[in-house]
Amino acid sequence: MTGHRGVFLSAGIVGRTDDRAAPVIDAPPAHDVRRAADLSRLLVSLAVLGLTALVAVATRAFARTAQQGLLSAAAALPPGLRDGLVGTVQFVALAAPVAAVVLLVVRRCGDAVLRILPAAALGAATAWALTRLALARGRPDLWPEVLAGRGGLMGAGWPSAVSLAAYAAAVVAAGPWLARPWRRTLWALTAACAVLGAVAAALVPLEAVAALAAGGAAGSAVLLMAGGPPDRPPAGAVADALVACGIPLATLRELPEDEQLSGEGIVYRAETAAGLRLTVRAVAAEDQGRDLFHRLARRTLLRHPDDPGAQTPLTAVEHELLMLVFAARTGARVDEPVIAYPVDEGGALLVTVGQDARRLSALAAEDLTDELLGEVWRSVARLQEHRLAHRALRTENILVEPGGGLRLTAFARARLDAPPEALGSDIAELLATTAVRVGPSRATACALAGLGHERLASALPYLQPLALIGPARREVARYDQERAKAAGEGVRRRARRPGGRPSLLHDLAAEVRTVCAASYAPPARLARFTWKSVLGLLGAFLMLHLVLPQFAGAPAALHALKEANWWWLLAVVPVTFVSQAFSTCLQLGTIPDRLPFGPTYQVQFAGSFLNRITPNNVGGMALGLRYLQKTGIETGAATASVGLQSLAGAVSNALVAAVFLAWAGGHHAGVHLDVPVGRYALPVIALVLAAGGLIGFTPPGRRFLHEKVWPFLSSAGSTVKGIATDPAKIALGTLGALGLPLVQIVGLALSVHALGGDLPFVQVGAAYMGARLLANAAPVPGGLGALEAGLIAGLTALGVPAGAATSAVLVYRLLTFWLNVPLGALALGIVRRKGYV
Repeated sequence: MTGHRGVFLSAGIVGRTDDRAAPVIDAPPAHDVRRAADLSRLLVSLAVLGLTALVAVATRAFARTAQQGLLSAAAALPPGLRDGLVGTVQFVALAAPVAAVVLLVVRRCGDAVLRILPAAALGAATAWALTRLALARGRPDLWPEVLAGRGGLMGAGWPSAVSLAAYAAAVVAAGPWLARPWRRTLWALTAACAVLGAVAAALVPLEAVAALAAGGAAGSAVLLMAGGPPDRPPAGAVADALVACGIPLATLRELPEDEQLSGEGIVYRAETAAGLRLTVRAVAAEDQGRDLFHRLARRTLLRHPDDPGAQTPLTAVEHELLMLVFAARTGARVDEPVIAYPVDEGGALLVTVGQDARRLSALAAEDLTDELLGEVWRSVARLQEHRLAHRALRTENILVEPGGGLRLTAFARARLDAPPEALGSDIAELLATTAVRVGPSRATACALAGLGHERLASALPYLQPLALIGPARREVARYDQERAKAAGEGVRRRARRPGGRPSLLHDLAAEVRTVCAASYAPPARLARFTWKSVLGLLGAFLMLHLVLPQFAGAPAALHALKEANWWWLLAVVPVTFVSQAFSTCLQLGTIPDRLPFGPTYQVQFAGSFLNRITPNNVGGMALGLRYLQKTGIETGAATASVGLQSLAGAVSNALVAAVFLAWAGGHHAGVHLDVPVGRYALPVIALVLAAGGLIGFTPPGRRFLHEKVWPFLSSAGSTVKGIATDPAKIALGTLGALGLPLVQIVGLALSVHALGGDLPFVQVGAAYMGARLLANAAPVPGGLGALEAGLIAGLTALGVPAGAATSAVLVYRLLTFWLNVPLGALALGIVRRKGYV
C-alpha cells in the first residue's frame, strides 16, 4: 500500500474493522483483455515501419549513401573488436530466448507461449517481406563486402533483420506475463542486439530499425487479437484496500459484464457489516490508457479540447470524488461519495453509496416517462447554473432507482467554471442520446420543461457531430443509419434526394428552434481543421513540389504556341465538361438506386478538384462515398459502388490500352514493361496468409468477420446483384467507363493537331494510354509530372517535333487538368452549401 491514504468523506461509514470476519468475495475468474497500450504500440510501430520504408524507397540514393558511411565507419574498427561485438550479439540472441522460455515454463505460462509463437512468425514474415519489397533498395552495394572474413560464434550476418524482428515480436507478446523488470531487461537486450549489430556492420542500420518496428507491430497485433491477462487489481486486492481504509466490508460482488462500461474500470457492489450498500469502482493504468485515445481524438479534432492532462488512477478518482461533492452542493441528484483510496499495484478505487439501480439507457421505452426525463433535465439545469460541465452526459451515465429516483454518475471528466462550449455540448449530448430512445419531439419537450427556453436554445450551436465525440456520436450515427435503411426500402423505383439522409441532429435543431422560437444559430467553430485549411496546405505543397517543375519546358512551348491553330485549341475546352458527364454516367451505372443527374454531375466536378490535390483519386472517391451516404444509401452499398467505379475504370483503361497499343504496334515499337512479379508475390502472399490466420483462428477475429465483414460484404453483394440484373445500369456504366479514356484521347489529338502535329488518331491513343499506365503508378495527384513526361516522350518517339509535342501536352493538361481546379472548387462549395456532401 502506498503512503498516500486517499480522501475520506463519510465518517459514518469508515471506522475500525478489527476482529471482523473475512469478507465474502464473489467475482468471476479473470479473463483475457485487450489493452489500449497494445493499440498505441501497434500504431507507433506501424508509423516507424512506414517511415523506414518511405526513406528507403523515396530517398534511395540518400539512404544508400548515409548507410554506406555508417558501415564504412564500422568497418574501420579493429577486427578483434568487431568480432567481439558480433559474438556478444549472437550469444545474447541465443541465450535470451532460452532464458525467456525457461522462465515461462517455470511459471506455467502456457498462454504466453501460444502468443509468442505466432507473434514471432508474423514478425519474421513482416520483416522478410519488407526487406524484399522496400528496404533492399536502400541497402548499400558494398555491404556484403564488409562482412567478408568477419564472424563470431556464427556467420557475421546472423542474427539478421528477420531474426531480430522475431525476437522483438516475442518480447512484446510475452510482456503481459512478465514482471516489469523482466520486460525491461528483454527489451534492453533486443535493442542492444540491434544497436551492436549495426555498430559492428552485421546489420544495415535502416533494417535494424525496421526489424524492431516490425516486431513491435506483430507482437501488439497478436495481443490485440488474442488478448492477454488483465492488469487491473483483482477482487481480493480491492477487498483488502476497502478493509485497510476502514470500511467494515462484509461482501464484495463484481457486476456482470453486460453492466460494466468499457474503459471505466471494474464496478463492484459491496455491503458493510451494518448492511449499508456501496458501489466500488476500481481503476488501473489501463483505464487511463483507454482515456488517452479519447483525449488524443479531441486534441486532434477540436480547437479547444479543454481536457485534463495525464492522470494517475489515484488522482483521477480523487478528481471524480471532488466533482461529486460540488455537484451535490448545486442541488443536482448525484451519487453520494464515500472515499477515494489507492490499491496495490498502482490501481485506485472510488466508493459511493450504492443502491439497486438501472442505467437509463437500459430501460424499456415505456418506462421512459416525461416525469423521469424532466427530473433528469432539472438536475442538469442545476449543474448548468453553477457552470459545472459533466462532459460525459449521456443516458448510460444516469442511474434510475426502483422507486423512480435518479442519480447522475461518471463525473471523471467533469470541470468547474466550464466554458460555454462544454456546457452546450453537455446539453447537446444528452438531448441526442435521449432522442435516440424517445424521438426528437418528445426529447426536446422534456428538455424544455427542465431547462427553460434560454438554456435549451444555448445548445443550438453545439448540435453537431464534433460536440458528440465518443459513444454518443456512434449511437447517433447508428440511429441515423437505421433510419436511412428503413427509409430506403422500396425507393429504388424513384430517384434519391441528394442530401436526404436522415439526420437526428438536424431534426433536433429544428425542434429546438421551433419550441424556443429561436432564430437560426450557425454551428460553433469546434473543428481544429477545416476544408479551407487542409486544402490550402495541400495546394501549397502541390505548387512547391509538383507545379513549379512544369515550367522547365515553358520557352519551347511558348515558341510553338505562336503558330498554333487556336480554333482547334478551343475545341479542347469541352473535353473537361464531357469527361465529367462520362464520370457521372459511370457512377449512375454502378449503384442500383436512381440518382439525379444534375447533383451527381456537380459532385463529380467537386471530386475532380479533390483529385487534383490527392494521389490516386482518393479525394474524389471519398467525396463520392459521402455523397452516396448522404442520399440515404447504406455504407456497404456506397462503398461497393465506389469500388466498382474504380474497378470499371481500371478494366476499361486496360482494354482501351490493349486495343490502341495492339493496333499501333504493327507500325511502331511497343513499350515493354519489366514488372518483377516474382519478387513481390511471395512477400504479399505471406503477409496475407499471416493476417488471415490472425483473423480466422482467433475468437475476436471470427467475431469481427461475423459482425463487421460479412454484413458489409452482403450489402456489397446486393449492390452488385442489383446492377447485374439491370441492363440499363450495365449500359450506362459501360458508356461511362469507356467514354472517359476515349474523350481524353480526343482532347490530346485535338491539341496535337492544333500545334501542327500530323499524327494518326490511333497513334495518339497509343501514346496516351501508354503514358497513362505509367503515370497511374506514380503516387502524385493525377499523375502530375509523370503523365506529362510520358506523353512528351511518346509523341516525340512517334515523330512529333519536341517543341510541338511539349506545347501540345502542356495545353492539353491546362485545358483538361488545371481547368478543373477553379471549376471543381466552385462545385465543391456549391455541393457543400446544398448539403449534398
